[in-house]
Amino acid sequence: MGDFHIYAKGLVCMSVCTSLTDPKEIEERANKENPTGISSKWKISKDKKFVDGIPHPCPCDQNPKTHKHYLLNC
Repeated sequence: MGDFHIYAKGLVCMSVCTSLTDPKEIEERANKENPTGISSKWKISKDKKFVDGIPHPCPCDQNPKTHKHYLLNC
């Protein structure tokens, strides 16, 4: 079970830092640890950039060799 941390969450978007590499596993972990409460589940965003213009996904600024940041939408 890899490292997984939600570092920002809004109504329809969430950003996570994780050592997980399988998109399906990232989505499952997001929905398990922070369910949306609606019929729509968290899914990795199809957007190519975060709102601040940083590419999505991107290496973590603190652990770039082992972790990436992902944007999820519900």
